[in-house]
Amino acid sequence: MKGSRLTIVDAARRHIYHNGYGSTSYADIAHETGLGKGNIQYHFKAKEDLLHAAVDQQIQDIREQLESWSLDCGTAYDCIERFIAMVEKNAKNLSLHGCPMGSLNSELGKHERRLQDHARAMFDLYLRWLEARFRSFLPRKQAQARAEQLMVMAQGASVLAHAYEESQIVRRQAKIMRQWLHDVCDQS
Repeated sequence: MKGSRLTIVDAARRHIYHNGYGSTSYADIAHETGLGKGNIQYHFKAKEDLLHAAVDQQIQDIREQLESWSLDCGTAYDCIERFIAMVEKNAKNLSLHGCPMGSLNSELGKHERRLQDHARAMFDLYLRWLEARFRSFLPRKQAQARAEQLMVMAQGASVLAHAYEESQIVRRQAKIMRQWLHDVCDQS
């Protein structure tokens, strides 16, 4: 049973990312997994439950990623650079589908506001983690502002790359983010 549930959640994550929450149905997940709709409904009584499970799994993956980065990057600068490298590494997917966090939050903010709080937690994890890195060399208010600024740059690059279906936009913006990070560190 656990295997079926995880298979369903993984399929839901992919489908929501590629097509949006509003376009995701039990039938889509059944088709993608080869499981019956009844099996999916057994695990997830409502579509909203499926969304929560998909977001929870993404949150867990983000936590593990950030924990790993924190353990194996040397300086705060190196850690923040990891975030930029992640954005750059995903340039192709970002140009094809947008940012999974940004796209989902944007969609939910328009149509399912009550569900957005849960999805926004993905942003919260990155923002708090980035702010903690910036705090190693900046005062709290400045660290918070720099974390937000970097997230805005990454999200903006993602949106523009997706609008033009051009991964090079992300790569060019990643270079700009790195220069910005270098300048922020030099100024502190």
